[in-house]
Amino acid sequence: MERPWGLSGPEFLELYWIALAASLAFAIVVRVRLRGKRDGAPAGPLGLYDIAYLTGGPRRVVETSVAVLIGSGALRPSRDGAVRVVGNPVADDTVDQAVLTDAARYRNRTLSLLFTAVSEQDAPRGFGRVLADRGYLVPPEALKHRYRLAVVPLLLLMAVGAVRWVNGLLIGAPVGWLTLQLVLTGILVGLLLRVDGFKRTARGSRAVAEARAGEGTGGSGVISSAGAAGLVALDGFAHHPDSPLAAAGQRYAALTSGRPPRRASRRLPGTGGRTLLGMGRVANHQGGAAGVYDGAGGGHDGGSSGSGCGGGGGCGGGGS
Repeated sequence: MERPWGLSGPEFLELYWIALAASLAFAIVVRVRLRGKRDGAPAGPLGLYDIAYLTGGPRRVVETSVAVLIGSGALRPSRDGAVRVVGNPVADDTVDQAVLTDAARYRNRTLSLLFTAVSEQDAPRGFGRVLADRGYLVPPEALKHRYRLAVVPLLLLMAVGAVRWVNGLLIGAPVGWLTLQLVLTGILVGLLLRVDGFKRTARGSRAVAEARAGEGTGGSGVISSAGAAGLVALDGFAHHPDSPLAAAGQRYAALTSGRPPRRASRRLPGTGGRTLLGMGRVANHQGGAAGVYDGAGGGHDGGSSGSGCGGGGGCGGGGS
């Protein structure tokens, strides 16, 4: 009975499992160490939108901006999940301005469409690069390089297994279990190579933990002073303290994640449960009380006219 490479099928399969576990552990260690390598980079106080990006990326920044603008009266919500611009507000932040510009194109702008449209723009996405430079995030380029390094042992193991698999076919040995091992290894490689934007460093994770605990990041106390926008920055629009707005956030979360988040009743960090007024970062020239709802009349997203828009062997190891 043939024993390719001096190993029977079961022996090769056992060694493959051991090597697979060791390679996977190596990949995990590389990924974890990567998130802590930039801890010595220059840091500084974080703003509300910085925290929002750390917790949810550019979409969370846009959600937080909408909460800020509603709190200041620049946007007025309706009970069916839309907002409209009130008067001629002036924004001193590029994200706020992008939100106002998008919303001003429609009589009533559906929140879910507003979140999606503005989150693709440069203004909210620019926070990622700035936070990476400050040591709070690992940029995608660094992630790709280190992730490729992390899977090198898996790729080498897969190559050895493929040679054994071909040899098993040539000598007529069963290769079923080895085939499963190769498929599993390929799936792991694919998953480990996925890069979904920026990742938080150890410093970034600490900053988020401090914000959730109500501690001021860099001494700013920005979350506890932001009111409803602070809750949105930490957990998304589905956690807005206003129920109709939270419902709109839940619908948006269902569209983007496939499952609606649970409506959470939580206190604002560092305020003992008080709800503070929204940040007044936008000067509204024509007023409009924040938190006052419009009626449902008029089509949504309809522009100025208000119309709708659109191993070979025994046990399958390649040997006997």
